[in-house]
Amino acid sequence: MASNSPILEKTNFEELRTKNFIFRLFGLHISHSKSPLLQNYLFGKSGLSWRYELYESSDIDAFKKVLQGDDCIGSAVTMPNKVVMTEHVDFVDNDAKAVGAINTIYTRKEKDTGKTLYIGTNTDTYGIRDSFLYNAPEVVEKSKKSDKPGLVYGGGGACRSAVYALNEFLGCSKVYVINRFALEVEAVREGMVKGGFKGEIVHVSTPEQAASLEKPNLIVCTVPDFAPLTDEEKTARETLEVFIGSQDKGAVLEMCYHPKPLTRLYNEFKAAKWQVIGGMEAMIYQGFAQQSLWTGYSLEEMPVKDVVDYVYKNANN
Repeated sequence: MASNSPILEKTNFEELRTKNFIFRLFGLHISHSKSPLLQNYLFGKSGLSWRYELYESSDIDAFKKVLQGDDCIGSAVTMPNKVVMTEHVDFVDNDAKAVGAINTIYTRKEKDTGKTLYIGTNTDTYGIRDSFLYNAPEVVEKSKKSDKPGLVYGGGGACRSAVYALNEFLGCSKVYVINRFALEVEAVREGMVKGGFKGEIVHVSTPEQAASLEKPNLIVCTVPDFAPLTDEEKTARETLEVFIGSQDKGAVLEMCYHPKPLTRLYNEFKAAKWQVIGGMEAMIYQGFAQQSLWTGYSLEEMPVKDVVDYVYKNANN
């Protein structure tokens, strides 16, 4: 993996669009993924004879052979491969460095040598950003004007992308993280700072601490839909409930949407009069960001509403 940004040739997307390519989602436990539904419909609407399919594996060497085939100019990456694949691309961009993981690979030609470079990025951050910008623009503007902190519930795989999006794109100079264990939050902080992250991350560990803090308008929930069982999980949920009960409401992105979109947290925030954005939105908008890298079409050139409606209509089929 190169440390310096390469100088790239301008990509001839018009020529690429005349060819046939296969894109794959590389990961495990992906049979429920809605990404093929989204990506293949969008390819078709764009008039492309391209295909997106699942590649259920964690075999890095086998996947690299597929990635380097003539019919491939990019890929999606999911767990458990998002971190390890940072070491198997030629360059990782700044967004992905700060997050410490990639979810997207795209190819470009190096200007001096003509060599095909495999570049890793993280469009999960854009999915979170655009979920707020397209669904709750007034809340984002209010949060920015008041210099409000952001909040992430959960310190797992999606936490870093959420922290980065809140800070880098949505104006939250300080981001609270509620999580069962302080060591996990410290690991998030250390990893992101090592990758170049400049924001402030604050572990919020008790309801009492939460009550003393300035309340956020933008919240991202990144945990599975389960009832808290352990003492640590119960304390974390009680801490979150302090923010749910805040008088200054805003918007929350509930990232969990499988196996059902109306999760416990979705319903709890909704009942408390927050604007709740379902996790399908983040999946859709990160997919648009991937398509832009692969096809060269900007978001403004894509049939966004048509695609969003199609995915929601067919997600349970």
